[in-house]
Amino acid sequence: DLHSFPTRRSSDLEPGLKRSPVHLGEYLRMERTWADLGTVDAACRVDLAEILAGEDSNIVELGSAENIAERSDPGTSSHTKPRVRGMVTALAASVVLALVGAFWLHSQFANRFTTGVGEQRTVRLDDGSTVVLNTQTALRVNFTASRREVQLLEGEALFNVAKDAARPFRVLSDRAIAQAVGTSFIVRLKEHQTEVTVIEGQVAVARAAHEDDFRSTQLPQQSVRLSAGARADVADRAISTATLVNPSAVTAWRSGRLIFDGETLAEAVAEFNRYNDVQIVLKDSQLSNERLSGVFDANQPQALARFLERSGVIEPVQTSDRDIILVPQR
Repeated sequence: DLHSFPTRRSSDLEPGLKRSPVHLGEYLRMERTWADLGTVDAACRVDLAEILAGEDSNIVELGSAENIAERSDPGTSSHTKPRVRGMVTALAASVVLALVGAFWLHSQFANRFTTGVGEQRTVRLDDGSTVVLNTQTALRVNFTASRREVQLLEGEALFNVAKDAARPFRVLSDRAIAQAVGTSFIVRLKEHQTEVTVIEGQVAVARAAHEDDFRSTQLPQQSVRLSAGARADVADRAISTATLVNPSAVTAWRSGRLIFDGETLAEAVAEFNRYNDVQIVLKDSQLSNERLSGVFDANQPQALARFLERSGVIEPVQTSDRDIILVPQR
């Protein structure tokens, strides 16, 4: 019925409809849609309460997971409840594990401090003590209400300890235990021993024969007490002590310097290599026992090579991308 279309008169539409069968087909589809819309409330009045009442089975109050599962499918609620409980339990367990893992990571790394090659870092601890980490150093701090402990994992560190008689300050390194109340000392972990050098005050040094020695609040009986200017070398089987010939050389690294006073060239090269990516290589063992005295910048290994070349100890310096190769004078 062309006259049922409400918006335009049929006389207006007829020329266009006669122009193409496609136009007529589109018109009839629109007319059918309009007829269907005739059942819709023209005033757009919607009774929300009536709609909700008619769809009660699809309405679920927000609440516990069990209520949601039971009301969404009452016929299978006996099977859904255990499954939902299991999901909730698994989720809770996952959260707990995540929290435990985060706490463990925090405990492992929050109080861990490190330096890279040639880097120095000063850390102020909770008790007011300070630690200066030298190149390639790693340590972990563990303070409690009754004890102050630092574990030196690698490298070298200078400790300036705040006084606290109730909580002695301990540094643990390999087999060594260094304990002080308020003083200044350096601990260096080497391949086969730990060196403890006292700068100020006194430090008790002991060798831990068993793991229990680290956990005990008492030092092992065979401990050694060092005063300023003394050094203890703690090895697997014994502790040896010595008086420093040149105390300033021990802390020269604080200002980026290396001071040698009669050390072998092998020892000097090892020191330079701690501070630099470019490594010095001794090509002949006869160079290892040459003695060296002088003051050098720690980050200038080329300066050592030039010094040895001018002294007639080595041939003109050979270099590669990452090495300075020292060859003895022929």
